[in-house]
Amino acid sequence: MYATNGEAWQPIGLSTVHSDQRKQVADYVILLGERRGEGLGTEATTLTLDWAFNVVGLRNVTLEVWEPNKAAIRAYEKAGFRIVGVRRQGARWLGQQCDEIIMDAVPEDFTGSVVEHHLHA
Repeated sequence: MYATNGEAWQPIGLSTVHSDQRKQVADYVILLGERRGEGLGTEATTLTLDWAFNVVGLRNVTLEVWEPNKAAIRAYEKAGFRIVGVRRQGARWLGQQCDEIIMDAVPEDFTGSVVEHHLHA
């Protein structure tokens, strides 16, 4: 992912899916740098889901997020993910044991498509 400061493009992070094409499923991964809190995570997640569902043809994308990371959970929900489970005490956050939230997204619940709009235009 890149963003511009008005003069030059700067790398700000990465979002991708690790897919199993045979089963049409994937795990979602996002890494953001110092520009958290600007809506970039929601935008990157939405665009990645759009690509996964409407270009690659995946049927389910999952992710894991630590329960104290409320901002990330909100961003994922805005992009189309839903909470589907909890791995109790499955992670560590700032040195403390915490729950790991399991989320997934499916094409039927995804409404943020840019690709689909262009395919049917």
